[in-house]
Amino acid sequence: MTATPQAARYGLLGRTLGHSYSPVIYQKLAGITDYERYEREPHEVEEFVRRGTWQGMNVTIPYKRTVLPFMDELTPAACRLGNVNTMVRLPDGRLRGDNTDYYGFTVLVESLGLDLAGKRALVFGGHGGAGTTCMTVLADLGMEPVAISRSGACTYADLPRFADAALAVNATPAGMYPACPGAPCTLEALPHLEAVLDIVYNPARTGLLMEAEQRNIPCAGGLLMLVAQAAGSLADYTGEEIARERIVAVTNELSREMQNIALIGMPGAGKTRVGQQLARRLNRKHVDLDWAFEHEMGCSCSDYITTKGEAAFRVAETELLDRIAKQSGQVISCGGGIVTQDKNYPLLHQNSTIVMLDRPLNELSSKGRPVSQRDGVAKLAEERLPRYRAWADVVVTSRATPDATASAVIAKL
Repeated sequence: MTATPQAARYGLLGRTLGHSYSPVIYQKLAGITDYERYEREPHEVEEFVRRGTWQGMNVTIPYKRTVLPFMDELTPAACRLGNVNTMVRLPDGRLRGDNTDYYGFTVLVESLGLDLAGKRALVFGGHGGAGTTCMTVLADLGMEPVAISRSGACTYADLPRFADAALAVNATPAGMYPACPGAPCTLEALPHLEAVLDIVYNPARTGLLMEAEQRNIPCAGGLLMLVAQAAGSLADYTGEEIARERIVAVTNELSREMQNIALIGMPGAGKTRVGQQLARRLNRKHVDLDWAFEHEMGCSCSDYITTKGEAAFRVAETELLDRIAKQSGQVISCGGGIVTQDKNYPLLHQNSTIVMLDRPLNELSSKGRPVSQRDGVAKLAEERLPRYRAWADVVVTSRATPDATASAVIAKL
């Protein structure tokens, strides 16, 4: 009797993997559901690699170089780059190491659709593991890459020397969740940039990317690179190539799912009830900032404003928003005054699609809202409506019911 072969096993090896999107990427790309995260301490890595029963394994920091001595053979890419992000157990039991980050970053650069050959590129963190991969790809694409680091031949203080740079790439963890928004530097000294790339994929927009947006510079985060390198690993595992169109489609789908939906609008516009309906229909967590504030402070927002003043409330509200908005996949119902503080916009924008609920002023109530009662709905609208519209990625006119409005939001998104 022939034994039933064991199901293929795939996974990700690293030290801290709670933030990884890899399992859902493999499920979306190829329907793989037996992809697991394997967190191991340094002294456990060799035993795991040599004696594991997995068939294919991705490797992330800090073990991309650690696993090199355990491989029986290396692909040309792994040899050239000096690190491994994909391990395959061959039919005879030997281990082959590959590096598909090269392919992933190539796809990311080419997605810009720009002719950058012969131009200078700056790679922040260019001497690190990810940075050396970026440097190699850019050189192969005909660019002149320069590694920028905190110390060494070229540092961030030297950026004015490279004012002619056409591309800037962040290959450092600066700006990565949970230390977000953030950036390794500013772009002030680089007036001729044609594009900015950041290989960080969580949050969707790092501080560097948001600055690029403000300067109207084309930019992209690292999610496409992550999906593309996974597609390259799948080709190693199964021998089947995945078309770039599929890679882009999965990236876009994952981006929509991972980003929050943040609802803004006038007090009384229905953000809480619409948010509840959206969360129910999209199977997401719903966070009402006012409710979260009340839970944390032990009193209502209106009582806090009455006793401590609106200025103190806004400071505390921003601190709460900072902690909540950097997380992923939520529906966030914001307070009506969230737009009064400029610092709140990047906190929301970094990882959210911002939706303004536009409700007729004559349908808004000021009951239980001290700021609305103090200033009046018309005055608040005059002050805030332009800001709501400026912040919003999408504007949705409120419908007769929260459920109908939620349907309109989903249709827009």
